Parts: sequence; C-alpha cells; structure tokens
Amino acid sequence: MNDFESLNFELLTIDKLEFDKENPRLPKTVAPKDSEIIKYLARKTGIEDLMTSIGVNNFFPGEAIVVTPSKDGKYTVLEGNRRLAALRLLQNPGEAGNIRSITRAEEEATYRPTEIPVHVVDSREEALQYLGFRHISGVQRWEPLAKARYLKLLFDQTSGEPEDRYVEVAREIGSRSNAVRRNLDALAAYEAIEECDFFDIEDLEEGSFQFGVFYTAIGDSEIASFIGVRKEGKPTHPIVKPKSLKKKSLEELTEWMFKKDNSGSTRLGESRNIGKLGKVVANPDALEKLRQGVSLESAHSATVDNREEFLGYINIAIDNLKQANWNLPSVTLPDSQAVEVVREAMKALDVAIKYLEIDRKQ
Repeated sequence: MNDFESLNFELLTIDKLEFDKENPRLPKTVAPKDSEIIKYLARKTGIEDLMTSIGVNNFFPGEAIVVTPSKDGKYTVLEGNRRLAALRLLQNPGEAGNIRSITRAEEEATYRPTEIPVHVVDSREEALQYLGFRHISGVQRWEPLAKARYLKLLFDQTSGEPEDRYVEVAREIGSRSNAVRRNLDALAAYEAIEECDFFDIEDLEEGSFQFGVFYTAIGDSEIASFIGVRKEGKPTHPIVKPKSLKKKSLEELTEWMFKKDNSGSTRLGESRNIGKLGKVVANPDALEKLRQGVSLESAHSATVDNREEFLGYINIAIDNLKQANWNLPSVTLPDSQAVEVVREAMKALDVAIKYLEIDRKQ
C-alpha cells in the first residue's frame, strides 16, 4: 500500500466527481444515487457551515479530497464526500431541496470554486490505510457504525483464519485486534437485526439504533455468549459465520435494549446497567423472571450471592464495632443506654451464630 504523501495530485472540475456509494457513513436506506446522497448529507450533516467556510475562505487544499477513477472519465470520492456536497450546493443549492439555510449560505458566498485539487489513487484499497488512520485512530473519527463498516471493508481485503485477519486489520490502522474483533462481532449482530427489519420495534432503524451502546453490550462476555458471539468462552467469529448467532436471543436483547414502553423507557434503562443484564442472562432463574416481564433490577436480585452479601454486612458491622470501641474512653460511666445498645448488637450476633452452627451440624 502506498504512503499517502506519495499519492498523485491533480486539478479536477467538480462535475467529474461522484459520491462514494459505498461510503461507510451512509445509511443503507439512502438510495445509491448522487441526488439522494446530496439530499441526505444536506439534511443530516450540517453542510451549511462547510458551505459558508468555503464560500468565505475558498477551498483549502490541505484538507485533501481522495478520489479513484470510476467510469466515463469520472472519479469516485473516497474521502471528502461532505466537501463535494458543499461545493455542488454552492453551484446549485436546489440540489438539496428547499432548505433555506443552504440557499442563504450560497447567496452569501464570495467563492464558488468549480475546480479543486484532489489526490488520485488507482483503487479503493490503496486509500484504505489513510482512511483508517484518519477516521478510526485519528482526530476525525467516524461514528461507531461507520467505523465498524469501514473495518469490514479492511477485513474483506484479508484472508486466512479470523484471528489472523483481526491482527492484520489492527496493524493497518494502529489499533488492537480484540477491538477490531468486537467491532466486527457487533456489526455482524447488527446486520442480522437489520435483516429482520429491527424485529418490527417501533421507531427503531439505523438512525436511532445506538450502535455504540450495542458494541458495549457485545463486550460483556455473558451477553456475547447469550446471543452466540461466544461459545464455551471462545469467539464464534459471526462476521464469517453468521449462523453462529442465536436469532431468538438476539431479538430478546434488541427488545430489552431498544423497545420503549409508554414512558419512553427500555428494559435496560441506562447503559451502565449492561453489567446487570449480563448477569441476568447468565442465570436461568433470573433470565426467566426477565422474560416474564419483571424489571431488570428485580431480575438481577435473583443473581445476588446472598452468602457474599451476608459476609459483607458482617464485615461492615465488625469495622463499625471496632470504630465504636475506639470511642469507649469518651463514654461517661455508668451508661445504661450504651449497655443496652451493645446487648442488642450481641443478640443479633447470637442469632447468626446459632443459625450457622445448626446449619453446620445438618
């Protein structure tokens, strides 16, 4: 793969540039047409600020647009699709539809460049390393789903055993192989959910699916085992073996995480509850309670180790008693009230001792 600094540099008119139909940031619901892509970018990515920047300061060549030849003498933009959209809208704001802020940005522009500098690469593969450093490890990071889709593009360029391929991808972008695997695990599970139309959960689609939270959930070993991402403690590599995923469990997980009740809450609640959900799905009794409709908190209570909880309370009591004894010199004698409190403490300990001794004899 060539170093980015050695890529060819050319001046091209913007009418020769086409949007990347395989852009990892584009939702699959956007039709692969330039007209639809520019409308999506105009509606969803705050393109007006970029139009204003170019319109006031002209195009800054330091922010390179990376292209590769396509067909009919045109070029596909691999890096810089938002900049291409801004340039095109400065020429014709109507391409975005009737959006007043975009029309205003065009009207106030001093510069409307039609020819720009670009870096030309022979193929998409040649630019993948640069894109990885920029958007995965670098300062302009993509959102989690786009990042995972990009990693899949890199993964598809490799061959061999999955673990070796994760390492190769990680080396390409300066990341860790287990982070690459987790991203691809989450992407495989997400794509299975997408294929099932998000299990018909109301208002759940690509734009509302919190892939970053889902990625975190997949990182919990118990949840990963529950949906088939892991089996007997080992990864199943669903990115190459999608049938390893347990569709019914995946449906349940999706509902618990994203299906909202009348109050707008989900069964999971906040993402910090992922650990609790992991413990619940690993405990048959707790899992059955969750399936029957009890709250996650109630289901989680069935997973608590009561013995450990008992010992925890006793240890706290011991620490408090030691602290109390340190304060004995401050007690004015005689103090019948203090004596009565201590006797109550001894009675409570006596109950525990008698129970434990009986239990031991049985």
